[in-house]
Parts: sequence; structure tokens; C-alpha cells
Amino acid sequence: MAELEMYLDGKLLEGISELAVKHYGEDSESSRKRVVETALKMRIVWSNSIEMGQQETDEAVSQWEFPESTVKQENSDSIQNWLFKR
Repeated sequence: MAELEMYLDGKLLEGISELAVKHYGEDSESSRKRVVETALKMRIVWSNSIEMGQQETDEAVSQWEFPESTVKQENSDSIQNWLFKR
């Protein structure tokens, strides 16, 4: 299984710890990892079910994709000066 390193703020860590205690009876690192893994699996299943439901009902589902910026470094300074001039 792949490992993923994420930065989580204190409040989110507290919530993960609370869920670990509630569902697994302890606040160990392995329990917290299980909470995060379960949350990610739930999110993936939910996303997939939305897409499948959309195909069955022909409802619109948006997928956001952003192409790479076409602004080159030499143009970046002039755009920044134009946007933020005082």
C-alpha cells in the first residue's frame, strides 16, 4: 500500500483521534491511520456513486480540471505589477 504524507492542523488531528477512540477503542497511530483510510475510501466510493448515478439519470456533474498556466515568468512580473499596482 502506498504511503501518503499530509499536513493536518491540530483541530483535525483531535477529530481523527476522537473517531479512533470511538470506533477502535484506542488512540494509537494505527487506529488513526485506519480512520483516515476509511474516510478516503468513503470519499472515493461516494465520488464513484455520484458519477454512476449521473450516468443513469443524465444529471450534470462537473469535473474541474485546470490546465497549466500559459503565463511565462517574464510576463508574470508585468501581470503582477498591473494587477497590484498602487
